[in-house]
Amino acid sequence: MRLFEVILIAILLAAAMAQITKSLPSWSRPLTALAVLVALWHVIHEGTHWQMFPALAGLILLVAWQLIPASRRTSRYAAMKKPVAVAAAVFSIATFGMLLIVPMFSLPKPTGTYPVGTRIIYLKDSSRIEDKAEKPGTPRELIVQIWYPADPSNNHLAAYERLSETIPATSYRSVLWTNSREDAPVATQGGPFPVLLFNHAWGGRRTQDTFLTEDLASHGYVVASIDHTYNASRVVLPGDRVIDDINGGDVIDPDLHSASEITATWNKELGKWVADEIFVLNTLQSDDLDQKSPWYGRLNTQRAGALGHSFGGAAAVQLCSVDPRIRSALNMDGWTFGDIRQRAASQPAMFVYGITTSTEQQDSNPVGAEAELDTTDRNEVDASLRQFGGYKVSISRTSHMDFTDHPLVSPWHSWIHPDHISPTRIQTIVRAYVLAFFDQTIRGANPSLLRSGTPSPFQEVQIEHWNPESNQHLLQ
Repeated sequence: MRLFEVILIAILLAAAMAQITKSLPSWSRPLTALAVLVALWHVIHEGTHWQMFPALAGLILLVAWQLIPASRRTSRYAAMKKPVAVAAAVFSIATFGMLLIVPMFSLPKPTGTYPVGTRIIYLKDSSRIEDKAEKPGTPRELIVQIWYPADPSNNHLAAYERLSETIPATSYRSVLWTNSREDAPVATQGGPFPVLLFNHAWGGRRTQDTFLTEDLASHGYVVASIDHTYNASRVVLPGDRVIDDINGGDVIDPDLHSASEITATWNKELGKWVADEIFVLNTLQSDDLDQKSPWYGRLNTQRAGALGHSFGGAAAVQLCSVDPRIRSALNMDGWTFGDIRQRAASQPAMFVYGITTSTEQQDSNPVGAEAELDTTDRNEVDASLRQFGGYKVSISRTSHMDFTDHPLVSPWHSWIHPDHISPTRIQTIVRAYVLAFFDQTIRGANPSLLRSGTPSPFQEVQIEHWNPESNQHLLQ
C-alpha cells in the first residue's frame, strides 16, 4: 500500500468513529476535512484506482452528511448520523482488505549505479506478413519497451502498464509507478551499452519481469522487451487497435495433446519470435548509426545477449543458432525447443530452474506428454551444455512464476506456497545470477558467483558448470 492510501484510510476510519462516539463528535468534522485534503493529494499525485473506490465513497457519504446545515437536520437526518458513519467505517476497512489481497505493490529498487529510463516504441516489419491478422497483407507489428541507463532527470515515473493495455481488474497497474523515468535522456557516460533482448512467457507481457529489466539497465545494459503480437496477453497498436492473445493455453495443454503435437506448435511459434528478436536488434543497430536517433553511438549491438522466461527462454537460446551477434543466452525455467545444438561454442547458455518443495513434487509428478517433454528437454539441455558449455542453476523452494513479478502482485502466492522463499529473496538471487552471467559472457568479467569451485553465497542455489574445453562438469 502507498503512503497516502494508508493515511486516507486511517483518517477516514478515525473520522467515522469520532462521529459515532458521543465523547468525540467535535473531532469528526476536522478529521473529515483532513481526509478530503489527503484524498485530493492521493488522486492527483498517486493516482486512484478501483481498490480505493470504497474509501472514496465512504468519504463522500461522510462529507455529504456533514454539509447538511444544522438548521435543516430534522430527526430523520439525525437518525442517519450513525448509519452514515458506520458505512464510512466499513468502506474504509473493506478498502484496506482489498489492498491486502490486490496490493499496489512496489518493485525493488535497482542495484546499479545508473538511473533507469524507459521508452515504448512501435515497429513494423514490412518484410513479413502476419498470418493471424484479420486484414490480409498486414505486416508484422510489434510493441517494444526499452529500459536503459539514463542521465538523471525529472521526467515522470513510468507506469507499470499503460491503461489501454489493462483490463478492469488490472487497471490499477496504470497508476502503479516503476523506478524508471519515461523517455529520460540516454546516459552520456559509459557505453556503448550492450543490448539484451527479453522475451516474455507464452501468453505473457513485456513488463512481466520489470524487477529484472530495470536492474539490468541500472548496471549499464539496454534491455529491449518485446510484446510478441498475437501471443502476448494484450498488445495495443497505434489507432487503439487491441490485439489479445489468440493462441491460448489449450494448444499446448499436455492433457489434450501429445508431446509431438505440442513440440510442433511451439517450434512453429518459435520461428516467429526469433524473427521478432532479429528485427528488433536490426532496428536498434540502425538507430545506433543514425545521428538523429537518441541511441546514436550509445549501443553495442555486436555483443548482444538474449533472455526470457518459460517459452521466451527457448526463443532466447534459439536465437543464438541464427544470429552471431548474440554472444550468450539465458532461459529462466522454460523447456527448450528448436535445435539448440546449432549455437556456437562461443555462445554459452545458462538455464535457471525452480525446484519445488518435496510435498509439491509428490503432488504434481508429471505424467504422459508432460513427462515426455520433461525428459526430452533435460536430455537436450545436458547434451547442449556438454557440447558448448554453460551453466545450469537450480533454485530450491521456487516455482515457475517466481521468476516474474507475479509474487509481488498478490500475497495469495505466499499464502498458497508458504514453504517458498520470499519474493525479495528469489528476486535477489535471480538478479545476481543473470547479471553475473551477462557480465561474464558479454563484458568479459570474472564474477565471483560463477568462478569454478566457489560455493554459492545463496544456500538455496545449486550451480552446475560445463566446460567443454577441459571436458569438466563441476557441481558448485
